[in-house]
Amino acid sequence: MQNVPSLIVLDKNANSREIIKSYLNNLECIGEIKLFDDYKTGIEEIKKEKDCIAIIDISDNIDEAKEAVYDIKLLTPRIVITSSDYSTNTIIRALRLGAKEFLPKPVLKDDLIRVISMLANNTNTENDSPSRIITVYSNKGGIGKTTIAVNLAEELARVTKDKVALIDLNLQLGDISTFLNLNPPFDVNYVIRNLIDKEEDTLIRAFEKYKDTSMYVLADPSYIEQSESITPQEIEKLFNVLRKVFPYIIVDMSAAIDPNSLKILDLSDWILFTSIVNIPAIRNAQRCLNLFRSRRYPEEKVKIVINRYMENDEITLNDIENTLGQKVYWKVPNNYFTIMEAINKGETIAEINPSSNIGNSFRDFASKVSDDIIEQTVIQYRR
Repeated sequence: MQNVPSLIVLDKNANSREIIKSYLNNLECIGEIKLFDDYKTGIEEIKKEKDCIAIIDISDNIDEAKEAVYDIKLLTPRIVITSSDYSTNTIIRALRLGAKEFLPKPVLKDDLIRVISMLANNTNTENDSPSRIITVYSNKGGIGKTTIAVNLAEELARVTKDKVALIDLNLQLGDISTFLNLNPPFDVNYVIRNLIDKEEDTLIRAFEKYKDTSMYVLADPSYIEQSESITPQEIEKLFNVLRKVFPYIIVDMSAAIDPNSLKILDLSDWILFTSIVNIPAIRNAQRCLNLFRSRRYPEEKVKIVINRYMENDEITLNDIENTLGQKVYWKVPNNYFTIMEAINKGETIAEINPSSNIGNSFRDFASKVSDDIIEQTVIQYRR
């Protein structure tokens, strides 16, 4: 059979392997079904295949399975994970590893056929999972939102192994290129004007890939007058296109409240509202949160991030939460010297001092963001 993917089953249980094969033997959208009782041999076979779907069981040894899934993900994005443990935690781990689908064991025939048919008929599965637009915002300058956007995006790329877009929509005074010591050949204005309707491969070449990570940077317009011509409608079209390419889109934007800013905030799945611990900043935060409530943003959309946090500060975390009427989602510790070294060298904190308190914080921050997004997916999945 031509133009159909083969199916590779990696499962230590012989009975499970044979059941899967019997369920799918007559499925016309797949080709040869190959069964393996160990991950290493199965991976070697996947390397030989030009087009395949992998079913991997993780019931016995999650650590061994984890390494196998990471290797397989580099070879094929179409991965189905099975397990006899189908607790929420296991499903979250499976999706975080890179599975497109999770099936509890014993696998039901109808569920298996549905999943394999879907994957077989859609070769571009890398972007099947919902994309998230996460905007880092503050209505006050000098809070450090660019530092948060840059370092969160890079850590997300490292944690998830997925493509992460870092978009500079501070259209007049963007700093992302400076923070990362990049000189991108294209910018957001060029993409909107020339590449918005192009294929994925052409579009992604307008982004600057950051070193050896899966983070892709799109710079702000080169000239201020270019930024003035960008409309809210064009921003919406840009987001719609980027959602098809990137599982995670991190946006840095200006502190202004104008039509473009409101469009960015309205279209964002999450707003990481960033503040620091002082009275003027907290009062500004109050006003901005009231604006979000007036626009009927769901409570789970807006997440408060406190930057430059110090445990012994006169204003406590409880004070902030009581004043704002909302829990703090994350605290980024104060570490002036590490941040300034990273900015001055044009590198991320993970490159400058990964073991510092702020380096650990951004790593854990990215893990929490990833896990919470996956948990939302699991909740939808269970429905």
